[in-house]
Amino acid sequence: MNLATWFAVNTLDLFKDAAAFAIQWSQALDDVFTHNYQSDPALSWQYFGSTSGIMRHYPAKRWDMDREDLFDCRIRTWFIEAATCTKDVIILMDNSGSMEGMGHHIGSLTVSSILETFSNNDFINVLNYSSTTNYTIPCFENTLVQATKENIEIFRRAIELLEPDGKTRLGQALEVAFKLLEKYREKRGCTGNSTNTNCNQAIMIITDGVNRNDSDIVMKYNYFNNGSNIPVRIFTYLVGKEVDNAQELKWISCHNRGYYTHVQTLEQVTASVFQYISVVARPLVLQGTDHPVSWTHAYVDMTYDDKMDDQVNEPYRLLTSVAIPCYDTKINKMNDTVTAYLLGVAGTDVPLDEFSKLTAPYKIGVNGYALIVSNNGYVLMHPDLRPVFEGILKVNYNSIDLTQVEQHNDQLPARVIGETLRKLREDLVHRKEGNMHNILLSYHYDNMKRISEEYFDYYYTPLEETPFTIGIAIPNKYGNYSLEVGDEIQRNRHTGENLTSFFNGKWKIHPKWVYCKYHYLEGHEFDSPEKELLHFLGKMYDMDFKWERHYEVPKTENYTLETVDCLRKSLRDDDYYCDKQLVQRLIFDARNTYEPYSEQWKFNPREMPLFKRFNASLRFVATMSDILNYCYHFINRREFGDLHPRAINEKWYKSAVLQHQYDTESFVYSVPFTSGDKEDTLVTGSYAIFPSDRGLEAPGSVVGFQFSQAKLRDRVQEISNKLSNQCSHCSRCSGSLSCYVVDNSGYIIVSDREEDTGRFFGEVEGDILESMLVEKIFKKVTIYDYQALCDRRMDGHESGTSTLLTVSVNQQPITYVEIMLNWFFVKIMYLLLELNIYTILEPITAYAQDIIQTTLDPGTEENDTENVSVEEEEDVDTKKHHYYACETEINLYVLQQNLFISDNFHGEINKAGVRNYYVKRIPYSNLIFVAINSTVMQNKRIFSTTNPKRITEEPVFQINYMNTTLLPCKKLELSNLTTGRLTGCYNEHPL
Repeated sequence: MNLATWFAVNTLDLFKDAAAFAIQWSQALDDVFTHNYQSDPALSWQYFGSTSGIMRHYPAKRWDMDREDLFDCRIRTWFIEAATCTKDVIILMDNSGSMEGMGHHIGSLTVSSILETFSNNDFINVLNYSSTTNYTIPCFENTLVQATKENIEIFRRAIELLEPDGKTRLGQALEVAFKLLEKYREKRGCTGNSTNTNCNQAIMIITDGVNRNDSDIVMKYNYFNNGSNIPVRIFTYLVGKEVDNAQELKWISCHNRGYYTHVQTLEQVTASVFQYISVVARPLVLQGTDHPVSWTHAYVDMTYDDKMDDQVNEPYRLLTSVAIPCYDTKINKMNDTVTAYLLGVAGTDVPLDEFSKLTAPYKIGVNGYALIVSNNGYVLMHPDLRPVFEGILKVNYNSIDLTQVEQHNDQLPARVIGETLRKLREDLVHRKEGNMHNILLSYHYDNMKRISEEYFDYYYTPLEETPFTIGIAIPNKYGNYSLEVGDEIQRNRHTGENLTSFFNGKWKIHPKWVYCKYHYLEGHEFDSPEKELLHFLGKMYDMDFKWERHYEVPKTENYTLETVDCLRKSLRDDDYYCDKQLVQRLIFDARNTYEPYSEQWKFNPREMPLFKRFNASLRFVATMSDILNYCYHFINRREFGDLHPRAINEKWYKSAVLQHQYDTESFVYSVPFTSGDKEDTLVTGSYAIFPSDRGLEAPGSVVGFQFSQAKLRDRVQEISNKLSNQCSHCSRCSGSLSCYVVDNSGYIIVSDREEDTGRFFGEVEGDILESMLVEKIFKKVTIYDYQALCDRRMDGHESGTSTLLTVSVNQQPITYVEIMLNWFFVKIMYLLLELNIYTILEPITAYAQDIIQTTLDPGTEENDTENVSVEEEEDVDTKKHHYYACETEINLYVLQQNLFISDNFHGEINKAGVRNYYVKRIPYSNLIFVAINSTVMQNKRIFSTTNPKRITEEPVFQINYMNTTLLPCKKLELSNLTTGRLTGCYNEHPL
């Protein structure tokens, strides 16, 4: 990047004189861009795209010469949306025999190029005609669908597969198109004989000629009030060098507010397609005074280089663009007429990360989240928006509907939208301010491997001057309260303590949160967020330190938008901004947690044997200000802070807070999934601390540690064997009993077989899991993933189906194992009591004096990354060909812990048709102990899994299979959902 230079690029098909002239006069924009940045350094890319095809942008970037001829700013989303507004368009593709060969090739490319000019705000369909008229995608019959990338892609694929044949009958195709557009005019409230800015409609004809005059059809369906109202524009593209009846096509276009273009070669396609944009933009230009601001849907920043981001590896960055049209309205001196040319479009990018920062995630809190929804109901920001899978950018990444990511617990089939979710979506789409309370969600986390049924509250409000609505969802049990702290900086000034002294040892802060930052990044580069924070903490000790906000209105009574001087540098080079509340919280948390983690822990004689017995290797504490302190013992591993930089978003943090509602003294334990074949697997335990004040409580921090799973497994076996030797009638694990320690999501922590570690219990003991569902020990919760990618190589070999195999039954009573369980509980409790490694040493100030507490600290789980060997990555482009968009069903499981805590469950299950087994909850944990009579064979072998099960098919582009295999055909219900029409549209002007 170079902040001092900028340059223009032009495309292959440009008229050199027009481009040279545009480059010359637009040079004055260089100073404008520079002053804009000086006035507001938060600006991202600034750019101007000319109708001649040149683009000038700031800051400059070295152009990728491999893409030199592929870029045309005039068909970028931000350009077209600013110039044309929302459109209803039907494309009529000639598929008669005369189009065979080069005509079909040029025609297909023309249709493809037209489709590229549409966005999520447009509604389209593509028909092909010859002797008959057919919908290119049969399931889209008699409807207009949104021009999402997903829909555009299947239109393009279908057009390429057309086989020209038969005679040309344009008239019947026009009749079908006119009737469909009339249907949508009525739907939008603008009838056929009146005008309305909500209806901006067009028909585009791609053909090599016509064989009759179809003016009668045009007059019947498109001429109202004696021709003064022509609701549908008609654009014609005559393809090929040898053409017939060009005058007929010219008449249809010119007498219906459209444009005629002759496309003779492939090289002319892009320039020819662009002509319609200038025509559709003409009413906007002629009105001359209003410059409506347009905001685009989310799209990928192609200039982003994740290698330059040393904080978190994210292969793509999403943006939205804000743009306005620029007019040439100079007066013709010869006849006083207005030229009414569109000069181009000016715009700037807004990274979606900027929206996220402004939502103050630390105030929303753990398990809460913010979301932003567009006027189409598509999410720009949501924690479950997953645009990338293994480096592959999904086709539908920017057209994911709110109903596809919000998992309301309505217990409805796939693609059926519940009333509460429908109401929430309608309020957001229509930009209402409001709230909804006590909404039951299927709250999934840990890559859709774990789930909890939680009640949430929604609050939402429109973002002014945008088509977006922002909302927050917070758990209603604890999300409405938070900790308050006093003026920590002033306090430390009085005590003489240096703020930076609280930040020693191993610690991390959230890499994407803004604690303090300079407005101008040039000259203020830091190696890490931690070093940046320490820099500002050093400044805060000075008495002249001032708290400045990022976006702060000048403190003047006469401040108006007109008083802003864009040519003035409003900020000094070293001006900065801070989030005062977040920083005060951070200092408070650091002061209360730094001492136990600032140096190597000194074990007392009682602690050392216990730590060695279980090989406890790590302890940590993470707080709501997202500071993570951690310390290793005995060994050094890959840095825990590097694996878990976003503390309150980590699984062990979320799980600990969710567990608090069941047992306030309970720890949460977990291991990495399918880690049985890996050496040195770690168990992670974590515990949530909820300070309380006058009966109210809020999550304050999570403490935890990690220890060896192998040591825990050995200890379980040791206890089992010892008890069996002491008790003549007791069975032994790994003998006549199959023993498991299972977590609250159904994943195995300890098993007799090492290879079972981290597997889902239903994959190993499916019949017992089915019995547990009947006994209401576990509850199955089904969710659907509408953003999934399926692997063609795995089709036919899915693990999501259940397998039933009949086996003979010979039931025997299970040997009583309660003695062993009680002993096991004692050992677990002893472990927890001994590992008392975290104590909050400082009292909270007057705002919350009840935080003083000593807390147990069993451990947390290392990310799967720590136990996974690095394999050679498959090339992303190669990988793309293996995957296709699909939808999946996922069955997740929740342990009904209240059943055990209330003592309504007595352990042994001995029923006909089921192997005897015994279940007991391990106190102060999310774990259960399961012992199964292994001397009895299963009467049926059931395989249950939490892996996704595909519920849609691989797309087949054949006429007989499209309706049943194309994913957009399954989503037609989404096309009938409410959308918000954009304002600032103009579609009428004097003929």
